[in-house]
Amino acid sequence: MNKRSREILSQLITKTEYNQTISIQELADTFKVSSRTIRYDIDQINDYLKENHLQPLNLGKRGVINTEQDITKARESLSEEGFYSFKLSREERVSFAVVLMIGSDDYITLSEIADQLFVSRSTIIQDLEHIKNFCRERHLYVLSHSNKGLLLEGREIDKRNLLLDMIQSGNSIFKVEPIFQHLTQCLSKNLKINLEDISIIEKIINEAEHIYGRFLTDRSFVQLRNYFQLSLYRLRKSHYVEYGGKKNSKWEMAKGMINQIQQFIVKEIPDTEIYYVADVLNRMKYIKKTTSNKEIVKMQVITRNFIQNISKDIRINLQGDYIFYENLINHLESTFSTLGDRFAINSVVDEVLQRYPGVKKATEKNVHVLEEYVGRKLSKEEIAYIVVHICAAIERNKNETVRYSVVLVCNGGIGTSQLLLARLEKFFHLDVIDIIPAHDIENMNMEDVDAVISTISLEGKGIEYIQVDPLLTDEDCIRVGEKLSKITPKTTVKETVSEEKTDSFKSLEKIKEILEDKNDEDSLIKIRTVIDTFFQKKEETMLSDLLPAQAIQIGVECSDWKEAIKASAQYLIKKGAINEHYVDAMIQNVMENGPYIVVAPGFALPHEALNAGASKVGMSLIRLKTPVPFGKEEMDPIEWVCCLSAINKETHLKAMFQLVNLFYNQSFRVKIKECKTGEEIYKIIEQFEYETR
Repeated sequence: MNKRSREILSQLITKTEYNQTISIQELADTFKVSSRTIRYDIDQINDYLKENHLQPLNLGKRGVINTEQDITKARESLSEEGFYSFKLSREERVSFAVVLMIGSDDYITLSEIADQLFVSRSTIIQDLEHIKNFCRERHLYVLSHSNKGLLLEGREIDKRNLLLDMIQSGNSIFKVEPIFQHLTQCLSKNLKINLEDISIIEKIINEAEHIYGRFLTDRSFVQLRNYFQLSLYRLRKSHYVEYGGKKNSKWEMAKGMINQIQQFIVKEIPDTEIYYVADVLNRMKYIKKTTSNKEIVKMQVITRNFIQNISKDIRINLQGDYIFYENLINHLESTFSTLGDRFAINSVVDEVLQRYPGVKKATEKNVHVLEEYVGRKLSKEEIAYIVVHICAAIERNKNETVRYSVVLVCNGGIGTSQLLLARLEKFFHLDVIDIIPAHDIENMNMEDVDAVISTISLEGKGIEYIQVDPLLTDEDCIRVGEKLSKITPKTTVKETVSEEKTDSFKSLEKIKEILEDKNDEDSLIKIRTVIDTFFQKKEETMLSDLLPAQAIQIGVECSDWKEAIKASAQYLIKKGAINEHYVDAMIQNVMENGPYIVVAPGFALPHEALNAGASKVGMSLIRLKTPVPFGKEEMDPIEWVCCLSAINKETHLKAMFQLVNLFYNQSFRVKIKECKTGEEIYKIIEQFEYETR
C-alpha cells in the first residue's frame, strides 16, 4: 500500500472502533484527490486485508465505506509495517530513544531500544553519545549501567520541557502518523493508554477553546494533543512538575482542562500542573476568529431571535430549551470561525434531513438572520448541521416529562463511561441503573430496565439497544430521543417518590449508594462526579442574582429609544459596572445593526461588545411611563428596557435566557403590569424563577 492508503486504513479502523462511517467523497475531500483515486486506494486496502485474512471493505449507499469489525485487528500490523518502511535518521532515533526514557521509570536496555527501533544494538551504541549530549544540553543526564541499560535522571519540569520542545520542533517522530503510532505503542507496553483517552483529550481541548474563546491553529491543536497524550505516562505514574510560576492569561483555561482530565482520565493532579499547562498554552498559536469573541453577546441575542423564528415556523416551542440554546451558540461560534473547517454531509445527517423536511425548510427560510450577522452566506453543509441541532432538541423535548431507567454498556474504561453518563444526564431524564461491560450483559436483570444504551455493537446478544458514540453527538441525541419516545417507561413507586426529592437529597442518596458498594474500585471518582455536578448547578448565575430589586425602576420618562437606552444604563453606571463609552456604543450598535436588541413584544435588551466599557456583569431594568418605538414593527412599542453588562461569554447567559423567556410568558407580563415598585417585580421574578428550576 502507498502512504495515503495506509492513512485511509488507519482512519477506517478508528471509525469502526467508534461505530462511525465515512464515504469515498469525504476521503477525496480530505486528501484532495478524485473519488476514482480513493477507489484505487480501497482496492489496495482490500488486497492488504486479504493477505492478513481479514474481511474486505464494501461500498454502501451514497459511497459509504462499510467495514467489518475484524478490521481493527489490522492496527498493530499496519503500524509495524508502516513504521518499518521508514528509515529513521540519527536525529530521529535520538528523539525516539529519549521519549522512551522519559516514559520509563526504570532502566531500559540498549537491546530494548534497538528492538523497538528495528535497528541493531550496535547502531544504538553509536547513537549513545549523541543521546547523552542531547539530554545534557537540557539539564538531564543519562545514567548508563552495564547490566541494566539507560536511565534518564533530572527534574520533571526539564523532562516535560524537553518533550514539548521536541513536539514543537517539527520532528517527524511526532508528525508522521505510523512513527508516532509506533512510539505510543512502545510506551503503552509499560502503561496502557487507551484510544478513548486520546478522544477524550481532543474533546477536552475543543470544549476549552469554546468556553474560553481561544481557538488553536490546527498545528497547535495537534501539538497540544500530543503533549497531553505523552504527559499521561508521567501523570499516571504520579510524576508531577516542580513549578512555582505565576498565573498568566491562560491559567483559567489550563485549570478547566486539568479539571476535566482529573474527572475522566487521571484521578488526582496537583495545582503545579495547572501552572505548567498555562505556560504550555502560552507557547501555542491561536487564530483570530471572524466572529470576534468581543461580539459574542450580539451573537447570543441573534441566536435567540433565530430560535424564536424557527419555533414559530415548525410550531414547536424551543425557546425554553436552554440546553439547545447553549449548544447552538457553541456550534455557531465554531461554524463562524476562520478555522476553514467545512462540514461533510454524512449518511446520518442526510437521513435526518430527509426525515425532517419541515425543519430543513424552516431553517433555510430563517438562516438569513445568522447570515446577516456573520456577513456571508452559509453553505448547505453548515445549514444541514444547524438542522441536526434543532432536530436533536425536538427529540429531547419529546421526552422532557418522562423518566427512563437505562443500563449503559461501555467497552472502554471509567473515563468513557463517566463522560457518556454526564452527557446523557444533561440531555435526557434518565435513571442509570448500572454501567456494565458487554460481556456481562447476560447477567443483567432487565426486569426494571426501559432501555440499553451502548457504545459498541450488541448484535447477537438477543436484546434491543441504542448504539451511540462515547462523545454523544447530536445525531446520537436524535436517535436516542426517537427510540425513547416509542418506549412506555416501567414506572415504579421509587421513581414517583424520587421526583419529589430535593437536589441535595438526591445527591446524598447517590453518594450513599456508591459507598455501600464495597466492590466498587472507582467509588472516589463517582463521588467526585456527583459532588461536582451538584455544585456546578448551584454555581449558575441566575436572573435574580444579576437583577436585584434596586436595579428595577418604574415610570421612567423618555422621548425616544436613545433616551430609553441611556435611562436603562444609569443604575449600572452608578454601580461602576459600565462607563459612558459603553452607553454610546450601545446606541451606535442599534444605529449600525438595526433593532435586533428587541427580543420580545414590548421588550428590548440593549448591550455592547465585550471590553466596550464594561467592568462588571449586571442588569438594569426600567419600565417606561410612555412606551416608545425602537423600529421593530411587530414588537413595538417598547415598554420595558433592560441594559445588559457582560464581561465574558457565559456568566450572564442563563440570566439573559430566563429574562427573555419571562417576557414571552403572558402570566408574568400581566403580574408585573400591576406592580408599583421594583421590589414587587423582583419578588415576582424570584417566584417564576423558583417555579421553573
